[in-house]
Amino acid sequence: MLRYLKLIKHKGIIIGCTIPVVSTNSNETKVATEIQKNETSGGWNRLKKMIEIDEFGDISREMKTISQTAMLSSFIGFLFGSFMSTRTTYSDFMRNHTATSFTSHFEAKKKLQDAMTKSVGRGGWKWCWRLCLFSTTYVGLSTMISVYRGKNGILEFILAGTATGALYKWQMGPKGWIVGAVVGSFLGLTSGAVTYGILELTGQTMDEVRIHQQSFGDYRSDMWRKGIKEYREREDHHLRSHNQKVLNENPVEQ
Repeated sequence: MLRYLKLIKHKGIIIGCTIPVVSTNSNETKVATEIQKNETSGGWNRLKKMIEIDEFGDISREMKTISQTAMLSSFIGFLFGSFMSTRTTYSDFMRNHTATSFTSHFEAKKKLQDAMTKSVGRGGWKWCWRLCLFSTTYVGLSTMISVYRGKNGILEFILAGTATGALYKWQMGPKGWIVGAVVGSFLGLTSGAVTYGILELTGQTMDEVRIHQQSFGDYRSDMWRKGIKEYREREDHHLRSHNQKVLNENPVEQ
C-alpha cells in the first residue's frame, strides 16, 4: 500500500487528485458535438444527445458541467459544514466542561478530539448533500432547459431557480412552494444577469465556456495519465535494476 502512496510525489498526479476528475479519452480524435446549435433536431432529441455517451466513451460538455458542479458543491459544502459544526462543538465543550475534573489533560484532549471528529462527520455530511442537491438541481435544470430551447438566455436561470426553490421547500406545503419559487426565481434572475453580464464583458458565450471547461478536463486527465505512465516506467526500471543486481551477485552456473 505504501508504495502506491508514492504516486502523489508526481505533479501530474497531484493535479489529477486535487481537482474533480471527469473521464475523457484524449488519445482519440474527437469531433465536438454542439448540442445546442443543432437547429435541425428537436428539443427532446437534443436532450437525448446530451445524456448519451459518444463513440469515444465520453460524455457531453453539458453533462461534464453538471457533474463538476456536483463534485465541487459537495466539497465546498463538506468544508463549510465541518467548519461551522466544529466551531460550535468546541465552544460547547469548553462551556459544558468548565467544572468537569479529568484524570489528566490527555483525557480531556481525547474527549475533545472525539467530539470534534464526530462533529466533522455530522456537520460535513449535513451541508455536503444539501448543497450538492441544491446546486446540481439548479445547474442541471438550467442546462436542460437551455439544451431543449437550443439557445442560451436568462430564461433558463429563472425557470431553474423557480423549480429548485419550490422543490427545496416541498415539505412545507403549497405556501412553502410559492415562497420557495418566488425566492428561487429572484435568485435565478440575479444569477443569470450576473452570468451574462460577465460573459458580455469578456466577449464569451456559454458554449465557449463549456468548451474551455472540456479542454481543461482533457488537460487534467492527460496529466493524470502521464503521471501514472512515468511512475510505472520508474518502477519497472527499479525492478529490472534489482533483478540484474541479483543475477550479478548470484550467477547461474551452466
